[in-house]
Amino acid sequence: MTIRRELMVVWGWFLILLALSGSAEDYVLGVYGNANMDETIDEQDIDYLKDVISGSKHATNLTDANFDGKIDELDITQIELMIAGENEQITVESGNPWSDSSIVTIYKPINTVLTRYFDSAETLRILGLTDKIIAVGSKDFQENSKFFPELSRLPYVADTRYSEPDNEAVLGLKPDIFLGWTGEDRTKLPGITLLHSKLYGLNCTGDLEKVGYIFGKNEEIDEYIQWHDGWIKRIGEQVGAISEEKRPKVLVGLLKPGGTISVYRGAGGTTGMDEMMSMVPMKSLGQQSPIGSMPEVDMEWVIEQNPDIIIIACSIAGEGKTSFSGYDLDEPSKIAQERADFLNRTELSQVSAVKDGRVYMMEYKLFSYSQSMLIGAAYLAKWIYPELDLNPEAIHQEYLNRYQKVDFDLNQHGVFAYPPIEVDGGLAGIPDRFI
Repeated sequence: MTIRRELMVVWGWFLILLALSGSAEDYVLGVYGNANMDETIDEQDIDYLKDVISGSKHATNLTDANFDGKIDELDITQIELMIAGENEQITVESGNPWSDSSIVTIYKPINTVLTRYFDSAETLRILGLTDKIIAVGSKDFQENSKFFPELSRLPYVADTRYSEPDNEAVLGLKPDIFLGWTGEDRTKLPGITLLHSKLYGLNCTGDLEKVGYIFGKNEEIDEYIQWHDGWIKRIGEQVGAISEEKRPKVLVGLLKPGGTISVYRGAGGTTGMDEMMSMVPMKSLGQQSPIGSMPEVDMEWVIEQNPDIIIIACSIAGEGKTSFSGYDLDEPSKIAQERADFLNRTELSQVSAVKDGRVYMMEYKLFSYSQSMLIGAAYLAKWIYPELDLNPEAIHQEYLNRYQKVDFDLNQHGVFAYPPIEVDGGLAGIPDRFI
């Protein structure tokens, strides 16, 4: 391993542990009117703005509350209206890992929304705003009708989450706001208010708060953030009590045709699974793999690394393909067979994870790039550190009932993890009747 790679790994894990150790992440609320550049808009911003006007303090990037190019008394009025929830417009910073940063002004009322992917759809459901969604961004919603019963019946504007949307369809829908993800071209959508945000995983609190301000749902989003970040902190604290030398070597990957496996890195990786892994401190063998996004390695490399635990990402599938997991399945035979086929590979018979039966299969598409990522992280944590006081399915069920308002009994339906985790008298990952 080169010195540069070692430094990247150390720095990546330092940032993750820093985020996991605190009660909340440090961020600047990217809303104009947040004059003092903290995490909220309040009377302190008015005081700061008055000091800017008097010349005793310098203006910040967010001081121009009404975004008219001037710092004056009208900005104080705008902040007062925002505090009271009576502002007719709001200007925010827009951007996520796949889009350029920009500045967007949103006008109220917001009656119609086009949501591109699961991250924004789940966030709107957390805020109780599903009725505002008039269209979705891809067929992925139709393929998850049990989780998105109301949204799966809406029109969609792209085939996949990665493809460019049908711009004519978007223009015809005329949403008050388009909550984008990737592949959208602002120049092809004149008159459409397009907003990009990061609404999943670590370091998403600022964008969640921003969406709360946009829709006037500050209290609702604060309550959810406290629940979500509380679980991340709890997992981090419990894992932090386990000494480094007692942590197993973990390989997380995606099986590929031809017998190879694409390896997820965790810290420093670029995928949703990497981000999910980053929510759980672990000794990831992906850090030893060739640098790149999901590098493919052969089984000889796996044998050389000799992982203590192997976690295989599996997923719901599109039309005409076999699904191993998801809300639409009620029994685990397909995912069980996939695992058995992997365990029966003779070349892996002496790998520690195979000998000890510590090979696990987990749904990842539903748990990636959305607030559901916390659930996937809980399964990773419990598999890697079975001594943790943690029930992933209980977290999952609370998320469905309390924040997604979905009537779905995980004791009866759904396949998300295999083999299941026996906890609290039931099975986490598959229906309890298979106990």
